[in-house]
Amino acid sequence: MRRCHAGDRVRVHYVLRFQDGTVRSSAGGPPLEVTVGTDHRRLPGLGLGLFGLTAGQAVAPEVPAERAYGPHDPGRVRRVSRARFADGDVVPGRRARMRLSRGRGRRVRIVEVFGDVVVVDLNHPRCGQSVRLEVELVTILEAAAGAARQLARDAGQLPRYILLNITKTSCS
Repeated sequence: MRRCHAGDRVRVHYVLRFQDGTVRSSAGGPPLEVTVGTDHRRLPGLGLGLFGLTAGQAVAPEVPAERAYGPHDPGRVRRVSRARFADGDVVPGRRARMRLSRGRGRRVRIVEVFGDVVVVDLNHPRCGQSVRLEVELVTILEAAAGAARQLARDAGQLPRYILLNITKTSCS
C-alpha cells in the first residue's frame, strides 16, 4: 500500500479538541483536502504529521499553543471608539463586529467599555490554547511529483522540459 510523502495531496477526516473543552469535527461532511507537509488553517500544527501514513491510518498529535493559534499577544488589545460598533453590540466578554476602514468589518472580543471608548482584543479566539488533533487519512489523491508540478504552474513557472525545448529551437 502506498505511503504519503511531503507534497502529496490527501483527503482527511479530523477531530479538533481544544483546551477549553470545545470540539470541532469533519463528521457528517466531506473529507478535507490538504497537502502533506504544509499546515492548513483548519488543522494548525499538522505539518508533516501525515508523513508515512497509508489510507485508513490515523494520527493524534498534541499541538502546543505556539504552533496552533499562537500565544496571547497583549499588543493586540486596543482602545477604539464605540462608534465603530452597532448599537447594543458592545457587551464585555462577547464577540462583536467592529467596522474598519473602507466599510469592512472584523469580529473582535469586547474586553471593557468606558463610555465612548471600547477595549477590544484582536487576538484569535483560540490563541493561547493547545489543540489535540485526531486525523484519519482517507485517501491519497496526487503524488508529490504531480503536486510539485502544480505548485510550479501556480507560481507562474514553466516546467523544465518546456524551457529546454524553447532554448534549443533555432531562430534562423
